[in-house]
Amino acid sequence: MMSRKSALAPRWYGQMYDPQFAEDIPRFSKRIAALLAGVSPATIRYAEAQGWIRPQVMPGGQLGYSIRDVQVLRRIRLWRELFGLNTAGIEVAYHLREQVLLLQEELAQLEEEMIRRERALQEEIRRLRRLLAEEGTVVDDGL
Repeated sequence: MMSRKSALAPRWYGQMYDPQFAEDIPRFSKRIAALLAGVSPATIRYAEAQGWIRPQVMPGGQLGYSIRDVQVLRRIRLWRELFGLNTAGIEVAYHLREQVLLLQEELAQLEEEMIRRERALQEEIRRLRRLLAEEGTVVDDGL
């Protein structure tokens, strides 16, 4: 018989996924999220209006905020406190950060593709050298 916990857990539970550390699961009420991030409820409403955070329904039916939401709220607070950014500055900083993250992801994908292509080219060079060696052709490795 399957336990209640294992029936509710994703099938990969225990392998790669641990809900205790999942950043997108709602865990905190608005008041607790505000306390954890060091912001006012008005800042939470502002971040919601911008679409930067989205409350989700928690098991008890109350709206809750995730660890990732709290991180966004902390970032907003830091930009305001450390850099003196106003609302418009925070919006620009947020969008620039999102673009940087997307570009980093794209760069990582391009690097992976470059490595795959380089390996394929090296394999093709080895294959061609074997063919030339079978024909008795001398290969100049002075490239």
